[in-house]
Amino acid sequence: MPPKPSQRVAPPNQYPPDAMPKIGRIIFHIGTAAAMFDGFWGLQNTTITKEYIGNQYGGHFQYLTILGLFGTIITMMMSGICDYLPAVQGLKPLKRIFLLFALPVELVISSIYWGIILLKPELMLPPNPVLASSSEPSSSGAEDPLFRIPLLMDLSMHALPAVALIIDFFFLERKYKPPASTFGALALAATFGTAYSLWVEHCASINGSFPYPFLTIMNPQQRIMMYAGSTIMAWLVFRGLNAIHK
Repeated sequence: MPPKPSQRVAPPNQYPPDAMPKIGRIIFHIGTAAAMFDGFWGLQNTTITKEYIGNQYGGHFQYLTILGLFGTIITMMMSGICDYLPAVQGLKPLKRIFLLFALPVELVISSIYWGIILLKPELMLPPNPVLASSSEPSSSGAEDPLFRIPLLMDLSMHALPAVALIIDFFFLERKYKPPASTFGALALAATFGTAYSLWVEHCASINGSFPYPFLTIMNPQQRIMMYAGSTIMAWLVFRGLNAIHK
């Protein structure tokens, strides 16, 4: 049967009109997930991993950055699958749960990380393991006493996740409605905040220090305030973003 005049038929070897946005979404979601994982994978070959983090209890997963990073990677991968298989209805609600968790967490991570890096980097970055293991003073002042990862790797783990999630939320997702935007967001923030605080305290009790130097110099009361403040901040960030989402 010939097509009706109102129907648009794609020419041979050309995508139908509604396919290009779908392809763009897939490229965005899978591409950002790949870039973030590439940053983490590159971290495995650094001196700090081989001589410091790799020998500690909890490894990379004692770091909030890495936990948030993998939460974002899972969110982006699930988004890509939803783009490719829109008929699989069960994946979409699950993806939105991961987004509800990852979005505020990543914004808090980026805010704290870049704020400390710009103002007091020694409170965020560990000592340079090459200099720390040397018993002789350096003859040159060029060596950085702090360990810094390459800029692109740094951006892929501490900036790209937040940017990608903001783009996904505002341009490719609808806003959250109650109870997800009220009880759900608060419950996720409180659960993850409590779980991470217990986990990082447990790791520190075995390793003798916290993964982040600023936590090591805090007393228990200050750390509790830090954990609680970060959790509340994550919840408020989500509430603000969801409020301005149209």
